[in-house]
Amino acid sequence: MKEKFDILEYNREAWNKYSEEGISPWVIPISSDELKKAREGDVRIFLTPTKIVPKKWFPPLKGCKVLCLASGGGQQAPLLSAAGADVTTFDNSDRQLQADIDTCRVYGLPLNAERGDMRDLSRFASGSFDLIIHPVSNLFIDDVRIVWKEAYRVLRKGGRMLAGFNNPIIYLFNGIKMERGELEVAHILPYSPFNEDAKQ
Repeated sequence: MKEKFDILEYNREAWNKYSEEGISPWVIPISSDELKKAREGDVRIFLTPTKIVPKKWFPPLKGCKVLCLASGGGQQAPLLSAAGADVTTFDNSDRQLQADIDTCRVYGLPLNAERGDMRDLSRFASGSFDLIIHPVSNLFIDDVRIVWKEAYRVLRKGGRMLAGFNNPIIYLFNGIKMERGELEVAHILPYSPFNEDAKQ
């Protein structure tokens, strides 16, 4: 009998390794200059690797109850805390979560930190948050609808969720060759690296 794949543990170990080795832009904590700007109201957050979230997308941040969902790494949570938000960071990776904790500690910022699965927000009451920040993390689970249902439940009425996405077209290609600028179709869509039928 084939053993069921544990996607949660796989992702936790992978992100702990990325964080330890510093091999992703999502594991590099903010600079003191970025933090200073956030304290002055100039919050520059990324949900995807290249575009800053427009300021008009944020509600007023002073006192705003924010859930940074699967977004550890010393970036979004410290910036929002510096802007005066009441921030809870929630991540599956011990090291990514610790990066948020350490960055906030260095700059004297308050932070609530919890480790867990983005698909299970049962520890939070309905309507707990005004804003959810969710960078490109939803691609690491098998069914994003579970996350959306949980996020909807914990958001207050009229709350906002800002989420980042990859364009699914990238999963058609051989990832290693694509990094070299070569586009070789290697998979079918929808793609999962754990689905043997996904290979062409």
